[in-house]
Amino acid sequence: MKTASRSRRAAFQVIGQNSVKQAWDGSLITLNPGDSANMPKTLNGSMVFAYMNISNMNSVGQLALISGNSAPTFLTALALLNQPSILVNNWRGQNLNATNVSVPGSNNPIEIAAYGPGIPGQSCIALPSDGAPVVLAPMLCAQGNASPGYMQVVLQDTAGQLAIFVLIGGPMDGTGNNGYVISVNDAVNGNTGPGTGKTPPPGYYATTAGFVYTYSFNWGVSEVYVANMSATTSSAAQVALRQL
Repeated sequence: MKTASRSRRAAFQVIGQNSVKQAWDGSLITLNPGDSANMPKTLNGSMVFAYMNISNMNSVGQLALISGNSAPTFLTALALLNQPSILVNNWRGQNLNATNVSVPGSNNPIEIAAYGPGIPGQSCIALPSDGAPVVLAPMLCAQGNASPGYMQVVLQDTAGQLAIFVLIGGPMDGTGNNGYVISVNDAVNGNTGPGTGKTPPPGYYATTAGFVYTYSFNWGVSEVYVANMSATTSSAAQVALRQL
């Protein structure tokens, strides 16, 4: 047991040591094996952590995330994918450190980025509240203002491509979450989530086999934030905000 304990401590010594961004602002950066980045203060609400292994080899990388005094959370990053993996979580204003703990010397550079209202390393497109659709390219965000009364966010991709959106806003639930992962043109999962009788995949709020999903809400005067986490080859994703 003592040997295992020493080995575990030694394995964690690489985490957070070779910092390439000690004051990471959430903007897109690349971590090579052994590199780390530290966000001094996260949002006190749902935030999206996106990551993608950009190796051109058929390989497997790994990230370790630490916030505050928590134990590491390990994320597997497969190469040869053109779509980022995402983790939506509320780190409650604590720091967030990400370290590429892939095998030393391996070809597993991993891109990371953070998304959420108010993160300084991003620039969002204005989202009008008149229902006019806004084209949203992959890895970009749109932000607008909700008015009092019932409103609706319309998420769609008319080209029939799988599109994955993250909607953030409104009151938090008991776990501190106010982020919703929603996919359209999802032929694999079909229709899941509220009103379908089917449980969505882990981490998702809803999926649909159709090209459009509408989310109705009454959050009062508040911010509405949408990020497009679709594949880099996606080109027809749109978001609209309208009053009912």
